[in-house]
Amino acid sequence: MEYVDSVVMIPKTLAHSYDVTYDGKRILIDAGTKGSGRKIIQYYEKLHAKPEIVLITHYHPDHIGGLSQIMEKFNPHIYVPEGEMEVISGKRKMIPASSFISRLIARTSKIEKKEGLLPLGKFSLNGVRVIPTNGHTPDSRSFLFENLKCIFVGDAMYIKKGNIIFNKKFTIFPDKAKASIEKIKSYHGYTVYPGHGDTFKLP
Repeated sequence: MEYVDSVVMIPKTLAHSYDVTYDGKRILIDAGTKGSGRKIIQYYEKLHAKPEIVLITHYHPDHIGGLSQIMEKFNPHIYVPEGEMEVISGKRKMIPASSFISRLIARTSKIEKKEGLLPLGKFSLNGVRVIPTNGHTPDSRSFLFENLKCIFVGDAMYIKKGNIIFNKKFTIFPDKAKASIEKIKSYHGYTVYPGHGDTFKLP
């Protein structure tokens, strides 16, 4: 089978999940909610394909909810931020932002226990860089693909009415989030694939 490097937003997931074909591998970026997990599986089944690698940007439930189903179905290598490993593996609760909705979600979310997750420090693929973009969560990361000229930022930033911003209701450390945005904005000409909202190109 011939692989062509490409990026596809998997339809109808919350938050966005991306299927990246790169260097002969299928890579899933983020795993959506639990309901999204079923949609992601159906997406790959229709293609008679599967993700070999899953990269997680951060620990919020709309980005990791489908992980258990994807693990059971496809058994991929799953890489997560080291500082958020215990939350993603279901061993402790997440740290909320100061807003009521964030505190409510942190208190009521039940993250399934998982074994076999790998730290992002062990991930290596030629032309792919893991960029620390914390602030939204304590150890959130972004993934830069040099040959594709694109960056997957999770919830580190999104665009609204032409402005690049972050979601204040769910961001724990606003000052660090602002610094992370400035870091990403330095990659001129790259296309940004956010966890929510439209893709956009950095000037």
